[in-house]
Amino acid sequence: MQQADFDKLERHFFTSRREMANVVWSGPASELLETAQMSSLIGVYARLIKAPDPAPAATYFSGWLCGPALAVQYAMSVWNKAFDLSLNNLTVQLYAQDGYHRFSFMLNRWAEQDGPADEAARAEWRGRVLQDVYGNTVRPLLEAVSAAAGVNVSQLWGQLPARFQYERDGWLKETEQELLRRRIADDFRFLTEQLDPQVFGRTKNPLGVKLRLIEDPFDPDRQVSMKSACCLYYRTEGGRYCYTCPRLKEAERADMRARLRAEAALAKAKSE
Repeated sequence: MQQADFDKLERHFFTSRREMANVVWSGPASELLETAQMSSLIGVYARLIKAPDPAPAATYFSGWLCGPALAVQYAMSVWNKAFDLSLNNLTVQLYAQDGYHRFSFMLNRWAEQDGPADEAARAEWRGRVLQDVYGNTVRPLLEAVSAAAGVNVSQLWGQLPARFQYERDGWLKETEQELLRRRIADDFRFLTEQLDPQVFGRTKNPLGVKLRLIEDPFDPDRQVSMKSACCLYYRTEGGRYCYTCPRLKEAERADMRARLRAEAALAKAKSE
């Protein structure tokens, strides 16, 4: 892999091979399965995002966990490679940057595996890779967060689908090779429609939900996906419901849309 590939993993998927600067909390991902250790992390994060209780920190952390999960999907589909995302190979870092607090999932060592060229062999390999990532890394972490913060694990899984769909659409849009486009679509289809729900510890695949489309807040000719679960931003200091929040009433969404468009028009007029 090239340095540009590693840069993309870090910049876009929060998955790095280095220790970040300004770290305020760091620990092995494997130890986060212990309630006391996860409670420590969630407690620190809740204070930093000015949440009155652990719940918003739990949903936010689950959203950050999209990064390494998508990194595996991207490497598998675009590079036809898999890398070690096991809990024993991960260090979770919470750090400060540009006035915000972010998560980085550091790979303690880099270990990659090439996917088979043969289509049938690759399908088997893909299944093993995704079963391992979700069954042995993502699911245990989300269940540990749920136990530590008292948030239903279904709400934590619900932080993932909208981001996954957004990323898939972006990868397809930026890819011109038809074979690669088909592989990206097929791999996402397997993840969301064919991967056994038991891998997630659920009766249904939590990534296979059908997302509702709503009008883009800035462009009436476009649509965006509504989130499948609330991120609880409204429960942080100065927070509110997001435009794509499923808890937002349609009249409130229309008012927010009108306000956002007015603000955008005003900003454009000032810049001209």
